[in-house]
Amino acid sequence: MTYKSLELVKPQTWELEGLEIGVTSNCNFRCDYCCAYKRNDGQGLEGKEIIRILEELPSLKRVRLSGGEVTLKFDDCLEVVAYCASRGIQTQLNSNGSLLSAARIDKLALAGLTTIHISFNFTSAEEFSRYYNIHPNVYKKIRENISLFAKTEVDTVLETLLFSETENRMREISEHVYSMGVRTHEIQNSIVMDHSGWKSIAAREALKQAVNDLIAHKKEDTVLYFTCMDRFMEALGFREQPGVYFPHCIEGKTQLHLHGNGDILISELCHPVVIGNIYKGTSLKDIYKPMPVELERFLDRQPCPALDALFPQGI
Repeated sequence: MTYKSLELVKPQTWELEGLEIGVTSNCNFRCDYCCAYKRNDGQGLEGKEIIRILEELPSLKRVRLSGGEVTLKFDDCLEVVAYCASRGIQTQLNSNGSLLSAARIDKLALAGLTTIHISFNFTSAEEFSRYYNIHPNVYKKIRENISLFAKTEVDTVLETLLFSETENRMREISEHVYSMGVRTHEIQNSIVMDHSGWKSIAAREALKQAVNDLIAHKKEDTVLYFTCMDRFMEALGFREQPGVYFPHCIEGKTQLHLHGNGDILISELCHPVVIGNIYKGTSLKDIYKPMPVELERFLDRQPCPALDALFPQGI
């Protein structure tokens, strides 16, 4: 199993094993739940520059290319994927899937892409268009691209955000995921993000019901990942079993985020605190020795907004 391989082991020591890289901050969507740091600020990294940065990180195990929409810089992504494949580094593209094509999918597969990660929250073009204010034909194109990817050797993962729009329809969404040939479905628990103003999260009982329903109806050849739930899974009666995982949070512990302007963040999603800049003297290779003050504080406290939202008084 490759997907979430870093997260399936609880970090015991702090060492950079995973790096998420903001290839571009630009995007053709305007998702209100987006957590992208400085979205659409025009900053980005060229493929050759990313490779130069990666060459200084000999112990790296995984590179995630994110945005914005990464495929706006497709050639740069392709270059980085091929380089990482030559070093045995896992690669993941986080995409909305709208700018892909059969030819691009074939190129990524041939370059050695490990994982394609695409958001999938709605089961009809009409719902998709209403929520995102995007033409329904884009939804159809995304579904076509998902089905094409599912036929390749690339690990195809669809992620559904568990929030008010989806909490009562998770099984229906999961059935659509399966119908497109995808066997890996990630459920991302929506968290409060003060930095973006996003506060639409699933209530505790709605989350519990949705998760239990998905597990109860999981097909034998499907793998489910429930993300941002590891800190309270036992309190809600969840347990891991074959094909059902509650990955550990590795943000700030063994994974960091690199923005296009060189800023290094603890986590783009839940803790977008800048702890240095590679163009202003900060070394990614030596980031944990000694640690920047903000990173040390984060690791001492290990805050979890998902836990705080569902259990404000603690467990």
